Amino acid sequence: MRTFIYLVIILFFASCTDLSDGETYTYTVKNKSGVPVKIYAFNSNSMTPGEVIHTITLQNNEELTKKFEDGSPPKGYNFSDFFGKPSGRSVTDSIRVIYDNTKHQSFNSKNCNGEDRNPINICAYQGVDESFTFTAEDYKNAVNCNSNCE
Repeated sequence: MRTFIYLVIILFFASCTDLSDGETYTYTVKNKSGVPVKIYAFNSNSMTPGEVIHTITLQNNEELTKKFEDGSPPKGYNFSDFFGKPSGRSVTDSIRVIYDNTKHQSFNSKNCNGEDRNPINICAYQGVDESFTFTAEDYKNAVNCNSNCE
């Protein structure tokens, strides 16, 4: 009888626990702009808004891939996680991309306006396998900052 009770308890806990591994999210950012880029990540709701929470630098033709292991229950990932702090989950709601310290672009994740050239548009980029490429056209369309973007 004792064995039967242990078996029932084990089966109960095994059936109540989802033991799945979850999804692996793979995000890649490529720089095909023709110049080096530096990406500053921000969180406007932090204790010190405007403070850079993470920086990524990519040389021309360089790419960076990050993998995120989702658990159970799933949380989902997007490029806001990619540009955030490397350790732990941080919330990045805006980025500033600086091209060769001569031009810049700013992006935020606060709306879903269908803008596919915004890497942190959570409506456009929230799949399991996502890639974003900064292009020569992005560099051309960026705002000139007279060699003082920092």
